[in-house]
Amino acid sequence: MTDQISSGDINPAIGDMLRAARDFLAHEHSLFRSLALKPKLIGKGKAVFSMDLPSAFAGADGSVHGALFTIIIDSIFGLAVFTALEEIKPIATINLRTDYIGSIRPGSRALCAAECEAITGDVAYVSGKLTSEADGRLLATGAGAFIVGAKGPVKGMRL
Repeated sequence: MTDQISSGDINPAIGDMLRAARDFLAHEHSLFRSLALKPKLIGKGKAVFSMDLPSAFAGADGSVHGALFTIIIDSIFGLAVFTALEEIKPIATINLRTDYIGSIRPGSRALCAAECEAITGDVAYVSGKLTSEADGRLLATGAGAFIVGAKGPVKGMRL
């Protein structure tokens, strides 16, 4: 799979935002910088990223902790939602189900593939999986829903 960001089917403003997000995650965000996150495919409603699984995220059994799987899945799923939008809108995770299927040793690389299955009203539905980059072994699957057009707290609110 070659690294690519498709531009023909994504709104140009969304494409620009995704490029900025990719650069931010790869260079400025401390967690994602430690993952050496690399886009493999970004297209309309789709995102595939490759990443390192550093030893800092090892669980008690010596394999990568499932919480890192969930963070990766949530983030890449969110990017897949953005690629499906016609205009830039804020999003937020409503729910996320992660099923942990396999384990992997720290120092390995993984692939996270996400697809925005549908946007109905103001809810986007996403599914995908996390696999070992070396041998394609399934590590986790996920399904989630994201609110599209999420509003932040009103200025002056303390909640």
